[in-house]
Amino acid sequence: MRKELILQQLLKIQQLKSEISKRIWKHSLPVWEIDKDKFNGKGEALTKDVIKARVERLAEQLIKEHPNSNPVLISLMDGALPFSNLLQHALNERGYQYTYTTMQASSYGNHTVSGELKIGAMPKVHLGGRTVFVVDDVCETGKTYLKIRELFNNMGAKQVSLVVLVDKVQQRTPNYSPEYVGFEIPSDAFIVGMGLDYYGELRNELEIRGVDPAFSANEEEQKLLESEEALNKELVQIIAAEKLPKLSGSDHTFIGNMTTKDSSHLITEHKPVAEMFSLN
Repeated sequence: MRKELILQQLLKIQQLKSEISKRIWKHSLPVWEIDKDKFNGKGEALTKDVIKARVERLAEQLIKEHPNSNPVLISLMDGALPFSNLLQHALNERGYQYTYTTMQASSYGNHTVSGELKIGAMPKVHLGGRTVFVVDDVCETGKTYLKIRELFNNMGAKQVSLVVLVDKVQQRTPNYSPEYVGFEIPSDAFIVGMGLDYYGELRNELEIRGVDPAFSANEEEQKLLESEEALNKELVQIIAAEKLPKLSGSDHTFIGNMTTKDSSHLITEHKPVAEMFSLN
């Protein structure tokens, strides 16, 4: 059956992801911040201990510049979580009061034009009159954050700032740089770890390392990896079709006020799950 074939293929993809992520991490390279950085006059590798120390410095900077403001920390899912956890721990150790929540947002998607803000889940905290820190793992073009800042300003936030672990330094339009930065690295660095993933893997590593392209997915592997989304969508449709009520003792299926002898066309035509469950 098609369902079993899909499940077998998805298992194969998960095994491939595991193999590739182990290969990438084994051959990964140290990532160094830009020489003579503005933090301590020297460039350091983004190791576990260095990251922890830099996050503690960021926490102290936030406390010093925003005492008694009870700000809202908003982590962008999912990449910001490892960094956000470290930052919250540092703030908690220092007795700093803040409100924490999360948000899902991106400025692009598989079928979305770059620059269009796509909201998955809004913060569950009212922002009117509040100081807001948007916490993220990396800043590249800055387009996502700038649109989020505009959104929060329209919601009445008093002040909105970006707190980012890594800034991929580059010329941005408008001329924008993150307000609070852990590390500055070159814009062309291909990095993983601490929230930065490779096909969903390596996000939970406790340091940031560079990917050697020689060990990333080859063309055949990449083709298989990129089929995962379509396979999952098809699997959902098959499961939904299986749940549709059937006439006892026949192969007819109820769809609204109509019956059909075969529900397989629901999969081949890729009808939305919501449509399939819209029964009168």
